[in-house]
Amino acid sequence: MTDSHIARFFIDRYAQRGIILDDFQRQAMRALEAGHDVLVCAPTGSGKTVVAEYAVELALAREQRCIYTAPIKALSNQKFRDLCSRIGAEHVGLLTGDQTIRRHAPILVVTTEVLRNMLFVHDDMISDVGYVVLDEVHYLADPFRGPVWEEIILQLPAQVRLVSLSATIANVEEFSRWLTSVRGEVEVIVSQVRPVPLQQHVAVGHKLLPLYGSSGEVSAALRRADERMSERRSGRIGFSRRKRILDILGRHDLLPAIEFIFSRKGCDRAVSDLLEADITLTTSAQQKQIGQRLSTLRAALTAEDRRTVRFEYWAQAMRRGYCAHHAGIFPPLKELAEDLMEAGLLKLVYATGTLALGIDMPVRTVVLEETKRWNGADFVDLSATEYTQLIGRAGRRGRDQVGHAVVMHSSDLDVDYLADLGSGRVDPLLSAFFPSYNSVVNLLAYHDYAQARAIMGTSFAQFQRNADLGQMRGRIARLRARLAQLEESLQDMCEYGDVLDYIRARERGGRASKSARRRAKEAYRLRIIESWNGVRTGRVYAFACHGELDYAVVLSVGSKRLRIIDVSGALRWLYFDDLSSALREVADIDLPFGISVKDREVRRDIASRIDRLVRDRFEWGADADLEMSWDRFADVCDPAVHNHPVHQCPHRADHIEYAAQWVTLHRQLAHLEEQSESFDDSVAKEFDATVRVLGYLGYIQGIPKDTADFTDIAPRIGRVKLAGGAQLLRGVHSEADLLICLSLAQAQLRDMTPAEFAGVMSVFLADRRLGSGMPTRPTLRRAWRAIERDQEYLTAIEAQQGITRTPELFTGAMDAFCAWAEGAQLEHVLRAGNFVVGDFISANRRLIDLLGQVEMVEASEYLTSTAHQARLAITKWTWL
Repeated sequence: MTDSHIARFFIDRYAQRGIILDDFQRQAMRALEAGHDVLVCAPTGSGKTVVAEYAVELALAREQRCIYTAPIKALSNQKFRDLCSRIGAEHVGLLTGDQTIRRHAPILVVTTEVLRNMLFVHDDMISDVGYVVLDEVHYLADPFRGPVWEEIILQLPAQVRLVSLSATIANVEEFSRWLTSVRGEVEVIVSQVRPVPLQQHVAVGHKLLPLYGSSGEVSAALRRADERMSERRSGRIGFSRRKRILDILGRHDLLPAIEFIFSRKGCDRAVSDLLEADITLTTSAQQKQIGQRLSTLRAALTAEDRRTVRFEYWAQAMRRGYCAHHAGIFPPLKELAEDLMEAGLLKLVYATGTLALGIDMPVRTVVLEETKRWNGADFVDLSATEYTQLIGRAGRRGRDQVGHAVVMHSSDLDVDYLADLGSGRVDPLLSAFFPSYNSVVNLLAYHDYAQARAIMGTSFAQFQRNADLGQMRGRIARLRARLAQLEESLQDMCEYGDVLDYIRARERGGRASKSARRRAKEAYRLRIIESWNGVRTGRVYAFACHGELDYAVVLSVGSKRLRIIDVSGALRWLYFDDLSSALREVADIDLPFGISVKDREVRRDIASRIDRLVRDRFEWGADADLEMSWDRFADVCDPAVHNHPVHQCPHRADHIEYAAQWVTLHRQLAHLEEQSESFDDSVAKEFDATVRVLGYLGYIQGIPKDTADFTDIAPRIGRVKLAGGAQLLRGVHSEADLLICLSLAQAQLRDMTPAEFAGVMSVFLADRRLGSGMPTRPTLRRAWRAIERDQEYLTAIEAQQGITRTPELFTGAMDAFCAWAEGAQLEHVLRAGNFVVGDFISANRRLIDLLGQVEMVEASEYLTSTAHQARLAITKWTWL
């Protein structure tokens, strides 16, 4: 069958389902037929996976293998089920580290980590691969797992066609240039069109108001409602407000929906409230279908396990048409919720943000309770990309004419910020790549030192740093020119002597005395008052409030406050008591008579003009001295300062004030020069540092001991020898890879039972959610103390080399996994460790994967046997 016949058959098959393929999908298909790599960037829900499915068709027709990757196991499992139903289960395999199904099938669905490991060990299977799909490739910006994507791209054989799928990214040109530099010709296909248009609303009270008006600005109706509601306290979002939203969705025919809450407890509470209120969203026929699907899962669980995972509770909610979706729920129940939603049987899902990662659960409407999320340390605003990805779930192709996004109004909601988020603006893709210990030893197993180092240098991280380096060097040149001008004026400023020489002496000098600092504080307060009294309208000033730099134009002057428009376009009062610096005049700005500063367009224009005036000053840090403490005017306790001629000048304080910009720019220049040096060949230097750690520990031989920089000598090093321990390190891909290898050599980790071994290995999951309680069993405590010593030793060596690789470990699950492997019931384990079932099962899956890695390495008979038995002992169900 020719490619044209394959394409026609493929297109007709979609047409039979009522779907006409878009131009971007057909363009990507033609590129694959022509033998090109493709990068497809399109909005969530636009049908990017059609391109991946065509790669599958081409692979089958050409008798090649296609590997389909996804960033998380849930996505891999979903795509596996989907492909089995489309092309037949006999053609599809699944490899996720903890699961292996039909490994030698022509179409393999794998997690990115599995593919990465296959490439590093030069798996024979790769020779048959014709196509690799990297789904959600923008995930390479993830700080923990992102480097895996880059390692795949760098290691993938040239003859394999790469299909990269991504949500829309701001710097697609930069990313595609890098792909071209490492892969050759790449066809970039970008689509901004959603097949199902999206309408965005804000729910205010009982009303649903459009976010945008006809002009593309915040709608007049929403603006009026927002001003009316801004003085009211919204309070905690509870049942009454969620019930109100549900009524609105029902009244406007906007179900099914996902409501993002960003809190596990919030999701569970929302479901509980609906159950207590006896709310049902499904028909009797739908309840029957849901019940049939629930019965299959019920039969697979014991009565005790059903009680432990609250099966009947969630089953009752599902039959009524709603559920929660987050990492704490029993995974089979969560996957069933996804299937029920996809089948149109669930009407409402309360979810945390993890659902937006790419799980195929399209709905008619997405509701956001707020535009902030918890990042593990604090509540932060959603980024443009996060918001776009969340609302991208709205609108089902072939079923909805329009998708809807609804944000619940609150007193904290900034409607202008929301309008900016919803405008389609997205964030740039930033590499999170670094050379791990496992990566380094695998590269050095097949390449000489210079080749391995060069591969690291072709990463996207270095590509971006090279671009930044060019901009940085331009800024350095401009800074030097500006400093030269300032130095010339400073040298001729004072008749007593060279002011610049005096300022340099102060920079080198010691700390001022207490009394001098007190006098300086009083003097600087007078300077602030003097600058305040000299303020004039129509002028742009730089100043600091509570230590933070700002720029604004003054509209009116009062005794204790100024009416200003700042660089963000905000109209506000600047109070004297809030100032922490003097006001520095920057420039005049022409304000036409009679303008209305209440007009947002006028304020936006003024803000734009301020921005143009201060952009270079801000980039150079010309006014950063305003953020510093007043004590820069204090007399420094140093003879070189006090004996300097300028120190006797009665205008000394004025000279110091004038020279403040030189001081700031000089420090900025030093910082940029240091940063520039660190960016130059930085990834390769990180590779060198990682190698030095491995060499110090004896994993690599033939590395120079006393050389800090390998740049010049790398070509002369040639092939290095990997010591025995490196074989184990090559097979362990984990955040704690080297620490695992060090610890497994300890006597305290030998002669353990498989159950104890499972408990000990759980600490290397580095999972904060498992807690930090100390194990009670003596064997586990001894093992932990040995691991802890290794951790301290390793992090100290890393610190000497200027790198951070080893993560923080958590001991809270050691007893639990030991008991679990010995046959304890799930209910007992969860209660003893105070674990949430979803967290424990997720950790269990990752522990199965880690034990499997140790087992496969075959470092010793003991490790192989013990890891094998431990893995079997914690694999309690088929879905684990």
